[in-house]
Amino acid sequence: REERVGTPNARACLWPSPPGAASMDAIIGFVGGDFTLIAADMNAGRSIMVFQKNEDKIMQLDSHKLLGLGGDPADTVQEPEYFQKNMNLYALKYGNKLTTHAAANYMRGEKSAKLRKGMAQVDMLLGGFDEGVGPSLYFIDYLASMQKIDKGAHGYAGFFCNSLLDAHWKPGMTEAEGLALIDLCIAEMKRRFMIAMPNFMIKVVDKNGTRIVRRGTEDVIAEAEM
Repeated sequence: REERVGTPNARACLWPSPPGAASMDAIIGFVGGDFTLIAADMNAGRSIMVFQKNEDKIMQLDSHKLLGLGGDPADTVQEPEYFQKNMNLYALKYGNKLTTHAAANYMRGEKSAKLRKGMAQVDMLLGGFDEGVGPSLYFIDYLASMQKIDKGAHGYAGFFCNSLLDAHWKPGMTEAEGLALIDLCIAEMKRRFMIAMPNFMIKVVDKNGTRIVRRGTEDVIAEAEM
């Protein structure tokens, strides 16, 4: 029996949905004790061609929100920028920034309204940190399903990384433990996935804001232990 790709369900956070918007993009994220980490490959391509290997696929929405993006190259610029500008307008108009939960619901509502009006082919992982709430991560796909999760991945990366996330992720992880886990995921992608992804961008958001933890080529040790 064929199952509709991208149909919202309770396990949306556990299983990727290729061939979805982010099939050939690797977007991985999880929540730590006091931070949210998002990692993404840096390939920019179309069809069987790779144009460059230094693309930043993790947008800073504001001082305490990151958005990992995968999908159509044009849509991954236009739609996130639309969200970013409207969220900034809201903050200027009302004097308060949207919380991560409110931002996730706003994005989900916008994507849902566009489903039959020229939908954008963009899968997203929204990570943020809110005072009094802590770190959080939201899975949003191109069909406008949205779910709060502890860990997840978009694209074919999920087939390689979800088992590692299930086995090694734990509540309250330190940043060092989180980096060791993402290194395991990157090493698995490099070893098993037929598409070469030599460079990865890793960003973290915590109470101090967003920052780049690692950018570009790294020698990942597959035997890294948690």
